[in-house]
Amino acid sequence: MKYTLDTVKQYTSTLALRVLGCIVTVCLLRNLDAFILAFSYNQLGIVPVVITVLVLMSGIMASVGLLNGRHWGFLPLYFFIPAATMFFSFSLVPFVPLFFPVEIRAYIVLALNVSILLYAVFLLLKKMDPPIDLHSQ
Repeated sequence: MKYTLDTVKQYTSTLALRVLGCIVTVCLLRNLDAFILAFSYNQLGIVPVVITVLVLMSGIMASVGLLNGRHWGFLPLYFFIPAATMFFSFSLVPFVPLFFPVEIRAYIVLALNVSILLYAVFLLLKKMDPPIDLHSQ
């Protein structure tokens, strides 16, 4: 099989999509107890339950879309990362914030999640670039 620049670019971008999908899946599985706990309380109002459902569903949809290499997986990902960070303080990279003191742990979670969000934006922009034709030069 002959590899061209386009096939290598497509393979690496699909691999990057799957890595993002794995990151979201690990985050969901690692924090599954937080979702179960949020649904177990009856005294919570409708707003926290709706937010929890939206974050959970966006994470599941982002995982499914990105693991299958679909572009639509970016849309729920762009909601999941900020919502999981703001409402639940989830770190998309597990265990890394535990290496830092408690006083700066929230900033580390924010920096990690923003880095992954910026990487996802960069990846989608790179996927939308037109293919490079080396023979026209």
